[in-house]
Amino acid sequence: MTKIAIIGAGLCGVTVATLLQNHAEIRIFEKARGVSGRMSTRRAEPYFFDHGAQYFTARTLPFQQFIQPLIELGLIQRWNARYVKLDGNQIIERKDWREDEPRYVGVPGMNVIVKHLAKNLEVTLHTRIANVRKEAQWQLYDDQGILLGAFDWVISTAPAPQTVQIFPEEFAYYSQIKAIEMRACFSLMLGFSAPLPLEFEAAHITHPDLSWLAVNSHKPDRGESYTLMVHSSEEFAEAHIEADRNEVMQYLCSATSRLIGYDVSLADYKTVHAWRYANNAKREQGPTFLDVHQQLGACGDWCFGGRVEGAFGAAYQLSEQMKEKIG
Repeated sequence: MTKIAIIGAGLCGVTVATLLQNHAEIRIFEKARGVSGRMSTRRAEPYFFDHGAQYFTARTLPFQQFIQPLIELGLIQRWNARYVKLDGNQIIERKDWREDEPRYVGVPGMNVIVKHLAKNLEVTLHTRIANVRKEAQWQLYDDQGILLGAFDWVISTAPAPQTVQIFPEEFAYYSQIKAIEMRACFSLMLGFSAPLPLEFEAAHITHPDLSWLAVNSHKPDRGESYTLMVHSSEEFAEAHIEADRNEVMQYLCSATSRLIGYDVSLADYKTVHAWRYANNAKREQGPTFLDVHQQLGACGDWCFGGRVEGAFGAAYQLSEQMKEKIG
């Protein structure tokens, strides 16, 4: 049977594996200690944070069909938040998501979705793929130079800048992927002993330093402890990605405090996480990248303009193309 290595155990990588598992022998390699990628959940009892993807929509039929079994299992539910758009600290738009298209979340955390999909897949964690070399088959090596196996196909679902670090220049789409810019984002996580008197549970923000604020504990089955999830702007993150994390956290706390009129530095729990490759610089929907001659492929939400449904869409497109090639 055809052997396929998939680099990355986020939604895209796990979806490719799920869609191809009846057609090939598949092994996923993930550098982190768990699956989920940017659909991760941070636990710091009694607080829980979705510090990557915040929610998602399902606008295409294949994705709707894909998530329906998880909805039936209760692993995906609607998040019926009071939503606003903020220009600075001024509310310029309001929506009640109960009356709008569904916004979905994993329950009790975003990571549940990928963990459920991955439970019957072969996933090797704590393993960073450093490069691949072609002999009779593709040889995968980790960052210690250890050979991890030989495969007929290698699919990278890592962010574009990491994919070009791993793949050889002979990959047909190497220059195209190298040209894709991705931007950073900081996630500020705040846990409180008592709720804050906000007029909303979810907000997109036009602000030099902030882009998103959510009452994460308002999502279904998040427990009783009140939590805020704040995302920095891309511009702030790009300018400060190498800065001291404690200084970044203090600054983002100050910016958030000014925005909502409450001193969030009084939170009982505070931490910040940096996503080096969070978003595409250009939110464009492009192709996935399958080099049939070299038997290499690359896909991710960065192929489809970002977002959770983009990750699925890229995986779906590439897996359909591969089914034609591997039979």
